[in-house]
Amino acid sequence: MSWLNGRVIFITGGASGLGREIALQSAPLGAKVAIVDTHAERLETTRADVAEIAGDCLAIRSDVTDEAQVAATVGEIIAKWGQLYTVVNSAGVYYYGPIVDTPIAELDRVYNVNVRGLYLVCREAAQVMLPKKRGHLINIASIAAKRGIVGESVYSSSKWAVRGLGACLAVELGPEGIGVTTVFPGGMDTTFWEHEPRMQSGEWDASKMLRGADVAQAVVQIASLPPGVVVKEALVYGPGR
Repeated sequence: MSWLNGRVIFITGGASGLGREIALQSAPLGAKVAIVDTHAERLETTRADVAEIAGDCLAIRSDVTDEAQVAATVGEIIAKWGQLYTVVNSAGVYYYGPIVDTPIAELDRVYNVNVRGLYLVCREAAQVMLPKKRGHLINIASIAAKRGIVGESVYSSSKWAVRGLGACLAVELGPEGIGVTTVFPGGMDTTFWEHEPRMQSGEWDASKMLRGADVAQAVVQIASLPPGVVVKEALVYGPGR
């Protein structure tokens, strides 16, 4: 039996892409699935699909960059189920371009979601987890947080921040019984890239990318581990990479 059975897993960016896949794969394991996203139509589709498997799914339209909305979302989860064991921070956005041509608005947009939003969710979740001395925070970073990439000064540096936050929270919250995992996946063929010109033009070969469902399986397996075992960092690449 999976450790997720009967426990709440809260997934940001849960309406599509990797977050949706994690929700769909958590449901058959008996998890109580909560998802949050800003895309109403996709959120409802995923809610219905998860509920068909698990019998229930809490779907909340909310913006992770808004402090009050994040607090309200966590409060709604607690009100419904009285617990929160696992959080997967999967919400993220992308920008590509040379630093000299990058509008500050793009820097703010990416950092607001990838860094601020993730930080707020971790903070609110930790407030629930600390009194119980149990819980698991899983933050989705990127291989872009393992090296420098030309044109990705905004996106890559935001994921380096996720990496740094994970390292800090692991030593701060670990002694209190809260596991912290940072996942570094390679490029995935998901809706994350649906507005990326290089994907639309065929410059990027989607067949060479990871499948979102495969990465989700790795994340769900990590989430399914008992509390005595913590995977601090997980590199998720395709074979031969």
